[in-house]
Amino acid sequence: MTEIILASGSKQRQAILATLGIPFQIQPADIDEQVVPFKDQYDKAQAIALAKAQAVVARCTTASIVIAADTFCYLQGRILEKPKSLREAEEMLRFQSGQELEVLTGYAFLDTSNARQMLGCEVVQMRMRELSEAEIKYYVATEPVLTWSAAFSPAYDTGMALIAHINGNFTAFSHGLPLDKVRTFLQQTTLF
Repeated sequence: MTEIILASGSKQRQAILATLGIPFQIQPADIDEQVVPFKDQYDKAQAIALAKAQAVVARCTTASIVIAADTFCYLQGRILEKPKSLREAEEMLRFQSGQELEVLTGYAFLDTSNARQMLGCEVVQMRMRELSEAEIKYYVATEPVLTWSAAFSPAYDTGMALIAHINGNFTAFSHGLPLDKVRTFLQQTTLF
């Protein structure tokens, strides 16, 4: 029987995939994202997702469908990864305050039983509200900002409250996984 594997330790991705009501395993890829070659920010999101999926496929011993994704924000020529310190998280939030930015979610779904795959990058346009210094300090002090690209997550009320508006794939933005694309891929199998 074919297994579905989520190549991510992300609680947000696990939560959104669970809404489909199908069993899946969690196997984080644990790759060094810094060594994945890319041409631009759009290619980077997809390339990292594909590298994650391929790393998990290499460990598969049974027929599997591997679901991988990578999400980060892009603003004024800068890719905003996970901050390395609380101070950097505050700086990132100040940088994004009141700004229009892109949230990129690359995805790679691989089916080992027939070499079928679906690759792509969802681009969401987002505007962050103007944040006060007090809001930034409170958010950084109370949320696990070091675990999120650009130091925030819209999957939770506190992160959603930072957002003025979005335009694009909602689950790619909110949970880092375009659920509509996952569903389309799984519908092409006997599993869904």
